[in-house]
Amino acid sequence: MKYILDMVHENPGEAPFKTDFRSPSVLADLGYNGQVFKHLNTIMTFDALGLDCFPQGSEAGDWLDKNTKRIEGEIRAAKEAGLKIHYHLDLFVLPKQLVESLKDEICDPETGKISLKREKTLEVHQVLFDEMFQRFPEVDGVIIRVGETYLYDTPFHTGNGAVPCEASQMSDAEKEQFVILLNFLRENICVRHQRDVIFRTWDCHPTRFHASKDIYLELTNQVEPHEQLLFSIKHTALDFWRWVDFNPCLTVGKHEQIVEVQCQREYEGKGAYPSYVMNDLINGFVEHGEGQSLSSIQNHPLIQGLYTWSRGGGWYGPYIPNEFWPRLNTYVISHWFNAPQRSEESIFLQFARAEMGLSDEDATKFRQCALMASEANLKGHYCESFDTQRNLFSLPSNNWMRDDHLGGLDQLKPVFEYLYKTNGFDQALREKQESVQIWNKVAAIFAEIKFRDSDLQSFITSSIEYGKALFTLVAAGWEVMALGYINRMGSDVKNDKLITALEDYDKAYQSYQSVFTYPLASTLYKDDYWSMPEHPRNPGLADSVREIRHSLTQV
Repeated sequence: MKYILDMVHENPGEAPFKTDFRSPSVLADLGYNGQVFKHLNTIMTFDALGLDCFPQGSEAGDWLDKNTKRIEGEIRAAKEAGLKIHYHLDLFVLPKQLVESLKDEICDPETGKISLKREKTLEVHQVLFDEMFQRFPEVDGVIIRVGETYLYDTPFHTGNGAVPCEASQMSDAEKEQFVILLNFLRENICVRHQRDVIFRTWDCHPTRFHASKDIYLELTNQVEPHEQLLFSIKHTALDFWRWVDFNPCLTVGKHEQIVEVQCQREYEGKGAYPSYVMNDLINGFVEHGEGQSLSSIQNHPLIQGLYTWSRGGGWYGPYIPNEFWPRLNTYVISHWFNAPQRSEESIFLQFARAEMGLSDEDATKFRQCALMASEANLKGHYCESFDTQRNLFSLPSNNWMRDDHLGGLDQLKPVFEYLYKTNGFDQALREKQESVQIWNKVAAIFAEIKFRDSDLQSFITSSIEYGKALFTLVAAGWEVMALGYINRMGSDVKNDKLITALEDYDKAYQSYQSVFTYPLASTLYKDDYWSMPEHPRNPGLADSVREIRHSLTQV
C-alpha cells in the first residue's frame, strides 16, 4: 500500500490527549509509513500579499511563534522516523487580519462568508500553498476537508466551509463548486508542487458526495486523474455507526482511494469499555450482506491505502486512562493492511500473545471476550427493528447515545414512535437485556484469564465492568422510558410495573456511578444529551426519567 497513515484527532478546543500514538517511532513499529497532523495552514504568514497578519510582539505574533516551533518539531521527528507527513486542512480557514483586509474581494457580500466564487479567494489559497511547500518542503501533502470548520484551537483565524454541506441533496451549483475546488487543488498542489492531495469526501448524507456512487462519479469524472490526487472515503456510508451500509463509493471511478477507519469509536465508548471492531470491518459486520468488508476490496487497484484515527473523533469524553482498546484496533488494522493475506484472527492472537503476554489458551479466551463485547455493544447501543427499516435520512437509533451523553425521549422519539406502531417494545427491551447477559458472560470468561501484567488486567477488568454497568443502566432506562411513553400515548400501564422499573433504574444508576471507584476507570457518560460547547445543555435520559417519575406521583 502506498499510504498507511494515522492521525491523532484531538477534541476541538481541549487539551491534547496523552497518547503513545503521537510518537513517530510507535507508528513506524506498527507498520505505518505516514503521520498526519493538523493546522499547518494556520502558521502561514501571507507575506507575499503584503499583509502583516501576525505583528511581532502581539498576541497573534506570539501564538504564531509558539505554534511554528511546535510544527517544526513534529515534522522533524516524523522525518527522523522515516515517515511521510501530511497535514489535515479545513477549507477555508484564514487569518482574521487577512479576511478583514480583503473582505470585499474574498467574501460573499450577502452572507459575509469566504466564497469560492470570488476570484481572489483562489488567489489567496495559491499564495497559501506556495508558502506552505516553500517553507516546509519536507511535507508530502495535505488532506483536505470541507464542510466542517472548527476554530476552537485557532483564535486568530476565521473561516467557513469552502462548499456548503448541510443540505441532504446537492444542487448543481454545489456540484460545480466541488469540481472547481478539486481542479484548483490538483493544479496548485499536485502539478505545481508535486505534492499529494488527499481529498476527504466527508459529509453525513447518503445522497451526497461521500456515499452516493452516482454523485461521486459525476464529480470526480470531471477531474483528470493524477498519481498524487486521491480520495479518502470512510468505510461506512454515513458516520462510524453500526447498521450502516459499507460505502458504495469505494472502488468506483478512475481515481485512487484510501479508506478511513476510526480506531477509537466515538459513538461506542471511545475505549472506556471493550469496543473491538476490526473483525467486523475486515471480515464483514454481522448486520451487513455478503461482500461488504475490507477483505472484499483489498485487491482492487484503486485502493491504495489506509487512513486511521488511532485516537480521537467526536467531542468530549469518555476520557480514558489507558488506550488499550484503541491500540488493539490500531494494531490489527495496520498489520492487516501491511499483510492482507493474513487472517484478522491470526493478527489478533499475535497481539494477545506478544503485546499482552497471554498463553495460547488465554489468547483464545480473550478473543472470545472481544467478539462477544462487539455483539453486546450492538444490542445495547442500537435498536435492530428500527435500524433495519429506517429510511436513508435517519440515523441509526437516531444517534441517541453520542460521545459521553445519554439521550432520552426527545432523541428516541422516532424510534419509540416506530416501536409503538409495530408493537415492538417487547423485542427492543429484550434486546437490551440480551446485551446485559452477554456482558455478564464476557466478565465471567475474562475472569478465567491469567495475566502477567496486573495493571493491564485491572484496566480491562474495569472496562468490562464499565460496559456491563453502562448497558444495565441503558436497559433499565429504556424500560422506564418505554412504559412512560406507552402511558403518554393513552395505553394504561399498571403503576406497580412502572414503580418496579423505576426502582431497577435507581439501582442501575447507583451501580453505574460506582464504576468510577474502580482502578483506572474512565470518565462516565452524562445523563443529559449532547450539544456543541457554546450551546446550552439538551435534556436527556435523566430528564425523561424525572418527568416519568413525576407523572407517577401525580396519579
